[in-house]
Amino acid sequence: MNLTNAETYSLWVNSGGMCAICKRKLILDDIDKKINIGERAHIIGQGSKEGPRREYMEQYGLTEDTIDSLWNIVLLCETDHKIVDQNEKQYPPELLYKIKKEHEAYVKNRLDMYGKSIIVIHKRKGGPIDHIEIAGQIESVMVDSVTLQDEFTDFSRGGWEKARKQNDEFYERLMDIKKKHEGASIAFFSVSPIPLLIHFGHLISDSIPIDVYQYNRAFQTWVRNTPTELPAHSMEIHVDLKTNNTNCLAVAIEVSGHIRSTDVSSAIGKTHDLLKISVPDPKIDAVLYSDDVLKIKKTFQDEILRLIQIKGYSEVHLFYFGPAGLALEIGRCINATMFPYVSLYQFNERDNPRHKFAFAI
Repeated sequence: MNLTNAETYSLWVNSGGMCAICKRKLILDDIDKKINIGERAHIIGQGSKEGPRREYMEQYGLTEDTIDSLWNIVLLCETDHKIVDQNEKQYPPELLYKIKKEHEAYVKNRLDMYGKSIIVIHKRKGGPIDHIEIAGQIESVMVDSVTLQDEFTDFSRGGWEKARKQNDEFYERLMDIKKKHEGASIAFFSVSPIPLLIHFGHLISDSIPIDVYQYNRAFQTWVRNTPTELPAHSMEIHVDLKTNNTNCLAVAIEVSGHIRSTDVSSAIGKTHDLLKISVPDPKIDAVLYSDDVLKIKKTFQDEILRLIQIKGYSEVHLFYFGPAGLALEIGRCINATMFPYVSLYQFNERDNPRHKFAFAI
């Protein structure tokens, strides 16, 4: 095929990365190895005179020089491509041009309503997930994806440093992809060790718009906005500060469960002040939707900045028990010019101490 890179990209975006007939998503992801299973199908075939629908070439004003024109090519999955070319009478040019036109109008309507997205998967706990399945759970049109899905198992100091560098590289890859898709939002999905998510959020920062999705274990689906059928509510957040007049602040964020003060003391190993930010009944899936996530994030940011100005803390130690998406958002508001270094900890009920230092940002 003689489509230029720009034309190929245009075909892909105009088609929403979907088969024009069955609407199947046409990128598969095998642990960060993207496989394009979409096929650029000629409506009026190229090559030999026996090519599919070749006899209509003059009727539609095509020549050997224009047979590869973008308007004569439709994006299909492998299965539908074979069906179309093996059943020419059932799929004449008029029908295929109509299918292409209606599909691209459908995609444009979705783009106008919901925009386009780059799917980002940061999953370093357990096995990989297929972003095609995820793409079906968002309203925007997926134009690309980037994933980091190698399971993280080395919790040594060296292992954390290696994972931190992998985060840096993953961030650079994401930024390179974002440059190629002007106007595309980022849709973020994550199941990874908390220090890595906070660090990755720190890299993204609050300057880049991002839609953060969280996994609802009860329904085994990814969610973001509060469903309309749920009653309106305002998340209550408790803030409690115990001070020992030190320059060291420990912050415990309790959303999915409680954090023992004795564990914090064991992990830090010196006198500290303790700020607790919690919801009334910490438990798994207590916070799923963006309104609650952003409210907790703002509380964390406002309280830390207020206390740093009042108390002049020179170090912050962050202990976190909550969902993955919120961890990323917490990291996004840790500003290097306004925060001292923030030490991050990994929790394991079977370890002693239960919270172990990972690295600082």
